[in-house]
Amino acid sequence: MKVLIRGAGVAGLTLAHELATRRADVTLVEKREEIAGNASFQAGGMLAPWCERESAEEAVLTLGRGAADWWDAALPGHISRSGTLVVAPARDVGELDRFGRRTSGFGPLDADDIAALE
Repeated sequence: MKVLIRGAGVAGLTLAHELATRRADVTLVEKREEIAGNASFQAGGMLAPWCERESAEEAVLTLGRGAADWWDAALPGHISRSGTLVVAPARDVGELDRFGRRTSGFGPLDADDIAALE
């Protein structure tokens, strides 16, 4: 089977990988000079589902965590799981509190902690 996939973002790369592992003849085209451009930038929930959990249902986190496992199996040694850093100005402390109530395994960081992460 021959398949043409337009767009080398998260979805296009995932589909290309899955079809190629099933022996499809895959051609992947991307109009930009770099892969994983516009759509991938907008689709952060697939790559950092904990951030999406603030306003999304539990299924988004559950499926997103499963997707992270899929990426790790598909590209061993290329996936980094270092956590998610959520930063907001002081005026948004209420939103950070709400985010905290809908997630787990987090803690506050000060400027020195963030500098150490960098």
